[in-house]
Amino acid sequence: MKGVVIDGTLYRVRIVYKTLERSFSLRSGVNEGYMLSGRHERDLLGTSYSYQMSVGPDPAHPEDYDAFYEVVSAPVDSHEVTMPYGQSTITFQAEISSGQDTWRGKLGGSDRWAGLTVQFSPASPQRTLT
Repeated sequence: MKGVVIDGTLYRVRIVYKTLERSFSLRSGVNEGYMLSGRHERDLLGTSYSYQMSVGPDPAHPEDYDAFYEVVSAPVDSHEVTMPYGQSTITFQAEISSGQDTWRGKLGGSDRWAGLTVQFSPASPQRTLT
């Protein structure tokens, strides 16, 4: 990836090597639970794919890191994000609830930030029952 695409905008940030993680969860509806017989019944709504990554500034585009921080920390319900998926990509509405980075000091009169870790959770399952 040459950066991260959020809401149709490419942010030229560097994804820290080996930090892009993908996980899945099977989401259930309100009718899931244990029956009188003791058997557990599922009410599957679908599969959700979540992502977590750490990014750092691209020295050629340090302003993109600041813009990326502003967009992921914006108080909005969700963002449209595009992430790697298999040998292609997946685009979905993602909720961002938190993030964290580290101040590395000043260099040449500019603040240096690194290691911004962000979690992207889907607003709804990306795969539903057919």
